[in-house]
Amino acid sequence: MKTQTIIGLLTVLLAVGVARGSLYTETFSDVNTTIPNGNPVGVSFSQTVSDIPGGSTVGGLTVDLSVSGGYNGNLYAYLVAPNGTLVMLLNQPGVSSGNSFGYGGSGLNITLSDTASGSIQTTREAPGSVFSGTFQAAGTLGAVSGSAADGTWTLYFADEVAGGGQATLNGWSLGITAVPEPANMAMIIFGVGFIGIGIIRYYRNSRKTVLHSQQIGA
Repeated sequence: MKTQTIIGLLTVLLAVGVARGSLYTETFSDVNTTIPNGNPVGVSFSQTVSDIPGGSTVGGLTVDLSVSGGYNGNLYAYLVAPNGTLVMLLNQPGVSSGNSFGYGGSGLNITLSDTASGSIQTTREAPGSVFSGTFQAAGTLGAVSGSAADGTWTLYFADEVAGGGQATLNGWSLGITAVPEPANMAMIIFGVGFIGIGIIRYYRNSRKTVLHSQQIGA
């Protein structure tokens, strides 16, 4: 019974750890590309992620954006995951029925996360200043959960309204929490359970040998 209890605990702990996944940070720096001013067509940036174990899916996601210049209230951006799921990142922050111009920050140094307390869309910015911090995206990043982690990720950026200066995307990065596919997860858990049984048996046999030697010596 003790052996089964120990193996069960080891298996549960491993399953919890695997389910949480492993974090991979994919950084695409030195992009340094201008976002056409007042052009809704915008520009796109495609990057291939290939360092995550095959078969892993997205269990969680954060997005970092570094933008200099421009007028933040004019910016629109979305991300497309390898499985084609689209999630909106920015939708002209601050624009509302009472504020058609949006927020007047100039540049972004932000992390977008579903766990943040405030939204990029509704958190006020200091006019003319680089806006920084961690915020919720315009959409839900969790929408990409279940997509293959490896593959092509595409970031789209546009400056929707002419005027306000020239914005430049300096770089961006993804924080991908990757979860192994169910078959691999089951094999890992089975393997640990099998190894655990072997260790306990080895420990028991070693104890029996020691006790037997002590009895002979006595």
